[in-house]
Amino acid sequence: MVNWILGKEIGRYVNQHKTLVFCAIFLTALSSLFVVIPAYLLQPFVDQGMKTGTDPVSWKIPWIQLEPGSWFSLHKTELILVEHISPNELLVLLSLIAFGSVVFKSITVYFSGLSATAFSNRAVKSLRIDLFTKFITLPLGFHQRQRSGELIARATADLAVMQSLIANVIIGLIQHPLTILVFLTYLIIMNYKLTVVLLIVVPAIVGLMRLFGRKVKKHSTRVQDSTAHVTSAYQEMLSCLKVIQGYYRSESEIENFKELAETLYKKVMRWARWNLGLGPIMDVTVFFVLPAILIAGKIYFNHTLGEMVSMLYAFSRVYAPIKRLGKIYNNLRTLQGATARVFSIMATVPEIKDAPGAIELPRHRKSIEFRDVSFGYTPDNLVLEDISFHVKAGEMVAFVGSTGAGKSTLLDLIPRFYDVTKGAILIDGADIRACTLKSLRRQMAIVNQDVLLFNNTIERNIAYSKPEATKEEIEAAAKAAQAHDFILSQPNGYQTVIGDRG
Repeated sequence: MVNWILGKEIGRYVNQHKTLVFCAIFLTALSSLFVVIPAYLLQPFVDQGMKTGTDPVSWKIPWIQLEPGSWFSLHKTELILVEHISPNELLVLLSLIAFGSVVFKSITVYFSGLSATAFSNRAVKSLRIDLFTKFITLPLGFHQRQRSGELIARATADLAVMQSLIANVIIGLIQHPLTILVFLTYLIIMNYKLTVVLLIVVPAIVGLMRLFGRKVKKHSTRVQDSTAHVTSAYQEMLSCLKVIQGYYRSESEIENFKELAETLYKKVMRWARWNLGLGPIMDVTVFFVLPAILIAGKIYFNHTLGEMVSMLYAFSRVYAPIKRLGKIYNNLRTLQGATARVFSIMATVPEIKDAPGAIELPRHRKSIEFRDVSFGYTPDNLVLEDISFHVKAGEMVAFVGSTGAGKSTLLDLIPRFYDVTKGAILIDGADIRACTLKSLRRQMAIVNQDVLLFNNTIERNIAYSKPEATKEEIEAAAKAAQAHDFILSQPNGYQTVIGDRG
């Protein structure tokens, strides 16, 4: 059922917590049964409990039963629950029952909400971890084709949408139809002919929900895309702040950001017009029929005041969840948009991965060879072409060339950040594509031109590629890099915590 409501992608994560889902649905269904009790209390409350004097009264509720000897013929009757009781005593009894039903309903609603919050947050927690894992394992080529701000938006804004709406949609699609069914059953028992008049607005409401739902999904996806552009602009500004200020381009960047913010505002307003428009239109559609129901109930069916009050209450309880279903349907379409954006990343197949039967690369001892290597970020646009050279173990080699000539790209091919377009790279005679990525990269130390440090201690940054390194090994590495004395001069030595990027 969860897969049918949410889709199999997010349903797979929610179904990992079936016990919580069952508890939430069961308690929601239970709470929906309690809401019909006041409808059964209103008629005797008004017609019997409000009588003056001490003449005994009885509490009867409308009921249906089969005709004797028939399996299909039904007729309306009354079920006597209490009789020979004074009006005041009946009022007290009805009030106590009403209070008890409210207490039980409140308890079930509370624990249902708690269970729903638990399974939705657990599902999104698992998805958040899987998305982070996906980001960190996708090759550099993927990340260079994407704007980092847009990826951040999918990991934050889209997941926040999913976290807030998963429980809302599942519980709403259980609770509101059940509430409608319970009260429609009550109305049919009271007067099935009058109930048919009520149902003539249902096709119009369903049509409106489908129309508005399609528009909400379309515009919510556009809002999320525009939000990603704004997030990307923030990320780009913070990472390039020194350049922006150094070249005095602040005003230009502000103007560009104003355009992005204005675009986001317009898309949010388009989404809001469709998202908020369904409720008022449904109000007009439904309450166009209400006077007809009141008139018919009084003139043609001679209902008592208590019966009319009870039916009006039941009618309002049918309409309220129908209106909320419209909102839930809009939320479902918004959720589907966010889910599609997140799982478009999850469905990405890594271009660079271990080949079937990949071998462990032995410790490098002989040479690295480039054999007729060509590479391009796209097959039609080669950056490197027919490169061949041989570097023996212990040799030091420098690549010299103009900016953009492909020096960094050439080195990026060795740890397989990218795969060659043509040719092969061999380490000790073994094609690196036939080796596991882990055994290949464990033998390399990468020193970037940019400062790349994590928000952690100096010790943990040095030991990043070898978490199990001993204190002596860490200090030896620092001494080899001529950093030992500098580190000891810091307030907490190797335990000094450094900020982002150092």
